[in-house]
Amino acid sequence: MTQTDPKEALFPALASTDRIRKYTYPTIRSIVTLFFILILNSLLVAIPLVIVLISQQSVSPLFKSILSLVGYVVPLLLTINYAVRKIKTQQGYPVKVNFSKFQPWIIPVVIVGTLALVVPLSQIASILPMPASVQKFFERAFTKDIFSIATVVIAAPILEEILCRGIILKGLLQNYSPQKAIIISAIFFAAIHLNPWQALPAFFGGLFLGWVYYKTQSVFPGMIVHATINAAATSFLFLPTTKKDLPELLGMPFYLLALFTSIAVFTLACFIINKKLRLTATHNL
Repeated sequence: MTQTDPKEALFPALASTDRIRKYTYPTIRSIVTLFFILILNSLLVAIPLVIVLISQQSVSPLFKSILSLVGYVVPLLLTINYAVRKIKTQQGYPVKVNFSKFQPWIIPVVIVGTLALVVPLSQIASILPMPASVQKFFERAFTKDIFSIATVVIAAPILEEILCRGIILKGLLQNYSPQKAIIISAIFFAAIHLNPWQALPAFFGGLFLGWVYYKTQSVFPGMIVHATINAAATSFLFLPTTKKDLPELLGMPFYLLALFTSIAVFTLACFIINKKLRLTATHNL
């Protein structure tokens, strides 16, 4: 015979409410739903944009970049809006993305640490070599104008950090352990890149982004990290066509030196952040 919880016996309605609110939004299941919501929004936005492109006899690269920016920003905004409404409906109060103030010393530390992280991330990306046809597709999609750069270096860091860390990771930290929450959010972050060549380094970058959010309790440092990674990756597109990666650019001996040095610098940056931000992490971030 099972023993009845005294609270359920005296206050059955309250106990039922506690069970309903055991998990806050999002859970693992709702993150899967959110991923497909983002895909659906992307398709719904892409269709009219493709029609516009087809209807034009000649499309300038600048106009194409503007459409790409719209095609990137609008689906993310719609998905963020969906998550915000879901939180308000499920939890009864609006979401509050943490734009908390942080100490000024964090900015140079995370920038130096992120620049160091770019080297091992490039090595991780090389585990799954991008086919030449896919690489050419990405190069054609990025037209090296102000709107393409704004999409990668400004729009992506702001919107993806709000969604992946400010909403998703914040909710996960209330449902799971910090380690599990950060890993799950990194998997989602990798998945939304929609291709394995970007997803692999994005996962490891997402681990660092999640840890920075957990330590600082603010999306701003993550936006700085994200923008730094994307700016560094974008700079490779401006290199000579015969030297598109660091080993070819530096030569193997200097590349290995740069790799080990960058790992040491990144480790030192993480040590400094961890030591200076000895915050008592709670699930009420």
